[in-house]
Amino acid sequence: MSRQWIWARSSIPPKCKLDKWQKDAFVAKAEEFANEFYRPRLESPPENPEFNYPVAVSVRWQGSYLRFTVKFACPSSNAISPFFERHFARLGYFGPDRFNLWARRHNDEWIVLAEELSLQSCFDEMRSNPWFLIS
Repeated sequence: MSRQWIWARSSIPPKCKLDKWQKDAFVAKAEEFANEFYRPRLESPPENPEFNYPVAVSVRWQGSYLRFTVKFACPSSNAISPFFERHFARLGYFGPDRFNLWARRHNDEWIVLAEELSLQSCFDEMRSNPWFLIS
């Protein structure tokens, strides 16, 4: 049986390559946003902790995406490890000041919540959208 392949336009834009200095500039802006918005919301450990609670937020590049990661402490006596990390947001760079904003669902799938935003617009969306709250 023969197979034929056809080309079809995709709605997913191609990923852009960035230089190291460009990545560092975006990470610096994202760290500034995390320092301003997320890190002040981290609470001190509860007095009698039974459940996981966030202790740190980090920003780093992974592949073509700028990812926001939250680190949780696991104080329970039956915890597998004392800490775990979870990516909760990622920004994909698709052109000069054009980013797509993804949120991570409960089943570890990424969904696009906004397309072709500026970096500042992505941060504004993360401030106002409940998908990006950490608790």
